[in-house]
Amino acid sequence: MRSFQVFFDIDQQTTAAIDLFISLAHNAVEKRGLFSVALSGGSTPKALYAGLTEPARQAMLPWDDIHFFFGDERHVPADHPDSNFRMVQEVFFSKIPILKDNIHRVKTEMDVRLAAFAYEDELRSFFEGHWPSFDLVLLGLGLDGHTASLFPNTAGLNEEYRWFIANHVRSQNGWRLTLTKNAINAARRIVVLVTGQSKAGILSEVLTGAQEPYQKPIQLITPTDGELIWLLDREAASQLPPDLVI
Repeated sequence: MRSFQVFFDIDQQTTAAIDLFISLAHNAVEKRGLFSVALSGGSTPKALYAGLTEPARQAMLPWDDIHFFFGDERHVPADHPDSNFRMVQEVFFSKIPILKDNIHRVKTEMDVRLAAFAYEDELRSFFEGHWPSFDLVLLGLGLDGHTASLFPNTAGLNEEYRWFIANHVRSQNGWRLTLTKNAINAARRIVVLVTGQSKAGILSEVLTGAQEPYQKPIQLITPTDGELIWLLDREAASQLPPDLVI
């Protein structure tokens, strides 16, 4: 199932994302005893993470029952300015009462392929089943149509069996570590946050243009049995046909 919500600005979008996060957390803990989340890096989700640290919202969440994973990571040290973990640690983890064991970091100090296998082992030990059943996967959309670290025309787009891989990205001059398309698609909820006029063109191409998933990898995100929710601000949605987002 796929749905779209368009908001006046990033503040309204962020508030909606926070409310959804809190609601999903309570539902998951009530039904299954825990809430598993795969976090996104980049600039767009920072406002969501920061909003969740506000005292009133902190008090609403069952932190001991929430487990945080990473949907993707750069192969850099954990304290490197480009590290997704560092960003989330500074903006989010350092400001909430989260148990250390509930933060599942990609061990980027290892060889990139070994780091990918180690993280997949951690995922497989946490989740039961053929694929990981995240309660929530947060994603963004790059100007080139990538999501997580599934970039256009990279070998990782062809992976059908692994959960988490090392993906060499020539356009980024290096290695990325990422959940595979099948691992993402097994989630119960996938939320894509897109903001700004700069994303309007690629968003329109992805949603209304030709199906070219190797050029626009986010088109590979089609949940197996879950829900795909697009949370957009009006600038990002400005080139979409009105009937798509009603």
